Amino acid sequence: MIKNYLKTTLRSLLRNRSYSFLNIAGLAIGIACASLIFLWVQDEVTFNHNFAKRNVLYKVYENQTYEGKIGTFIGTPGPMAKAMRLKYQALKM
Repeated sequence: MIKNYLKTTLRSLLRNRSYSFLNIAGLAIGIACASLIFLWVQDEVTFNHNFAKRNVLYKVYENQTYEGKIGTFIGTPGPMAKAMRLKYQALKM
């Protein structure tokens, strides 16, 4: 029975080659896009879940001016961490 189904499917695919190619290519592209979207959403949902106090994590942005235009960057200089720590410890006291 399965042999007959395979024969019928193969004959149909060979008879309508362009239509079959479009369907198979569309299905492959759709599955690939859905997989990439799923991986992206999973990464966004599980971001910073390895930290115990993840509800108090903050991201520091830095504004820099170049030729009259302001650019915002995530990367900050290394000494800024120590300066921020000292400033916020002074505020808590």
